[in-house]
Amino acid sequence: MLAYTFFAVLALSPLLQAVFDLPLQLAFQRAVLFSCLAWLLLGLKGRGLPASLAEKRFYPLWGAAALTLAALIYSPLRGHIFNEWGNYAAGLLIFVFASFLNREERALTDRAVIAGAWLVFGFSLLQAFVLKNFAGHPPLTNLNALALYAVMVIPLALGRRLWALAGAMLILIVWTQSLGAALAGLAAAGFYAAHRLKGGELKDNAWPLAALAVLAVGVLYLLQADSVAGRLAWWKSAWEMFLARPLSGFGYASFTWVQAAFQGEGTFREHAIYAHNYYIEFLAENGLPAAILWFWLLLRAVRAKTGLVRYSVIAALTHSLVDFGLSVPANFWLFCYLLSSEASAKEAVRPARRLAAPGFVLAALLAAALLNLDYRSLAFEKARGRALTAAVRGDGAAAETELRPALEGKLFRAPALEFLGRLNLTARDAGLSSAVYFEMALIENRYSAASWRALKRIYSLPGREAAAAGLERRRAEVFR
Repeated sequence: MLAYTFFAVLALSPLLQAVFDLPLQLAFQRAVLFSCLAWLLLGLKGRGLPASLAEKRFYPLWGAAALTLAALIYSPLRGHIFNEWGNYAAGLLIFVFASFLNREERALTDRAVIAGAWLVFGFSLLQAFVLKNFAGHPPLTNLNALALYAVMVIPLALGRRLWALAGAMLILIVWTQSLGAALAGLAAAGFYAAHRLKGGELKDNAWPLAALAVLAVGVLYLLQADSVAGRLAWWKSAWEMFLARPLSGFGYASFTWVQAAFQGEGTFREHAIYAHNYYIEFLAENGLPAAILWFWLLLRAVRAKTGLVRYSVIAALTHSLVDFGLSVPANFWLFCYLLSSEASAKEAVRPARRLAAPGFVLAALLAAALLNLDYRSLAFEKARGRALTAAVRGDGAAAETELRPALEGKLFRAPALEFLGRLNLTARDAGLSSAVYFEMALIENRYSAASWRALKRIYSLPGREAAAAGLERRRAEVFR
């Protein structure tokens, strides 16, 4: 059961990542969750539960899961991001439950990764030579994310002597011209060479190590000034976010919604969805306690890995120093699968049979609660679409009516207010009607970058100097 679910997720998600809308995202999340729940319930009823679920090696994972969920619940941006935590949770489940796959099941899942890689390569060829849109709309949404995917697949391909697949992934890396991927590959090769040196093979590896050093210098030389400036600005924004909420963070995947509010005047202003540094971004979004547990888990898992796949993980973690590839769900799920232990003791614990019925009831309640949240999320997305249609017709009252259920609730109130603010931002009254919505949005979420920017433009008109000064004073109280 688990193997077939992981097969579908790892084979299809890389190809579909570029069209990863909300229904598709929720479908992948629920497939992983419900498959793992069903596997546990069947074990509770029959074969027993794996004793290793309670091992100390999983303690940091359960702690990171709980703390990141708490960061989401207490986030001022939870209405924007609450579906994104499911991507992280799905990765954690893949990491844990892949440890319970037997040799045949793991071989099947490896074939899923291989099939997914060939699908991505084939579609890349189609885009490059037929559709002519490879650079603008590559698989996995972005050239750098695609390059990381290829970097992670290459060691797996080499370990299984799939030379054609390794070559195909190398072609993708060359096509993307990703310097981050080049650095990641060099780091993985350097660790591999250093590992061989432990056996006293310095003489045999001196020239390869020297070549790697020369290549690394060349890659660093090719870094463009605007690329470096952008990353420094995004890293600074993420660090300022962390300082604002060091313990709880802003919630998983919140950087895209709040980073602009932490950019100082006159700094590099290019907007980014990600911080281009996975470590700082995770710290800013989830807080220090969660980051300590998660990074500790990553370190221990890397040290425990064996074989060439270990260098897939090392490459991914190196790439994450300068880019955002692990923030892309399909990449993160593959990373968690590669990070998982390849064999785990299957000593079973058989709880009392009387616990089976309560287990089924709890699982049913959890499923019902999650499906209800999914329904509310999809309903809000449809309501926004209808509101936009009404606004295009010039019917502002109908637009607000469509979003009334969201305005009367808690979860989606802030996003609904910001959306209505954008819909009403017209020249008819120089933005005053939209200012009302943006001011209400700031009451719900004082870190709303969209509301601060919109109000600054609205209050910058002549005659509104007092409102502009008041806005600046309020902003200074939030962003110290």
